[in-house]
Amino acid sequence: MKKKLLIISLVIIVIAGVSWKVYDNKKQSKDNSAGIFDGDINYISNTNSSADRFISTIKEQLRESPDNSVLLTKLGAAYIQKSRESNDPEFYSLAEDVLNRAIESNPDNFLAIAELGSVELSRHNFKEALKLSQKALELNPYSAYSYGVKVDAEVELGKYDEAIQSVQKMIDTRPDLGSYSRVSYVRELKGDMRGAIDAMISAIKAGSPAAENTAWCRIQLGNLFYNYGSIDTAEKVFEGVVKDFPNYVHGYGGLAKIKLHKLDYKAAAEYYNKALEINSLPEYLIALGDVYALQGEKEKSEDQYQKVKFMITMFKEKGVDTDLELALFNADHNRYLKESLKDSQRSLDEGSNSIKVFHTLAWTNYKLGNIEEAEKNIMQAIHLGTKDPLLHFHAGRIFEKTGKPDLSKTYMEYALRINPYYTVLYKD
Repeated sequence: MKKKLLIISLVIIVIAGVSWKVYDNKKQSKDNSAGIFDGDINYISNTNSSADRFISTIKEQLRESPDNSVLLTKLGAAYIQKSRESNDPEFYSLAEDVLNRAIESNPDNFLAIAELGSVELSRHNFKEALKLSQKALELNPYSAYSYGVKVDAEVELGKYDEAIQSVQKMIDTRPDLGSYSRVSYVRELKGDMRGAIDAMISAIKAGSPAAENTAWCRIQLGNLFYNYGSIDTAEKVFEGVVKDFPNYVHGYGGLAKIKLHKLDYKAAAEYYNKALEINSLPEYLIALGDVYALQGEKEKSEDQYQKVKFMITMFKEKGVDTDLELALFNADHNRYLKESLKDSQRSLDEGSNSIKVFHTLAWTNYKLGNIEEAEKNIMQAIHLGTKDPLLHFHAGRIFEKTGKPDLSKTYMEYALRINPYYTVLYKD
């Protein structure tokens, strides 16, 4: 009863909190066509336009002032955003080039250094990202953006206690969308779903109505409700995103996930295809392949998986470390298991103690029959209490093999309550 009352109250908050955003979005959209400035320098894309127009404008200004460090930093930030929009890692290289020029022009440009850290985050070079964020904070200890890069790097490296301290400093410095959303993520990692939902609602309220990062936060809110077990509320959130931002890829991805939960494979495939028409993201290629697999359409499924392999290879060739993501995909689909185990172990050996690394190691070892090693790693993966359905499903399977039926049941019940198709999709 308490949980139902909590969900009802949260739904009311979501509707109230987002409805004024919708009004303001329609009112202000004509003023935001070229993007939004954060702190007079950091570019945030508007969902109603791409970064292209802003990039062209800054390039024109740079012709008159080619060594202007502020303009170069803005261009670097826009290139990072363009990569998000296009899923093309080539823009990371362009961003890196102009940001290095910005730093050469002004070595004290802390934001350019932090933006360079953001590039390294996108490339999954988390140690380098952490170093750059620390360097930026030495120059300006009151930069919320630099703290954001630091938090993200610490989380990905499994430095969770440090991340909690950093996110507190970030929100003390600037309580905005970036800081609230990171508070939400840290709470989610700790299994505090109610706290994570509250913080993400605060992030949405703090964001600019037309900005892509506000739309992204609304998607994350839907995902939080989904993982909390409130599927209907999650669906309403995703529907609201699609209504307000009809060209936003993650809105359709969210609705597809809802249809998959309801075992409506046809509708799920339609939504995933619609998402992929906007942007060919690996997560949706994998999900569409899984939907086809559930329908028994092996050729269509394999076609999507081959696209994933091609895309991940392309990212790797352009400097993005995709080994861990590919390893978990391979383990889930019984592919290249020994190679995947080596890639996962290398991430651990190179200093990443994140739950993602231990999760991937656990599941790959399980598929290889290394059950004791799988249990050792899954214990590390679940120690924070993270409420991730796939993590729980894998933990349930591993505990089943190690003779812990009660523990296995607890984890499996949670996973299958949210994603009932797991037992069909992820057969041993």
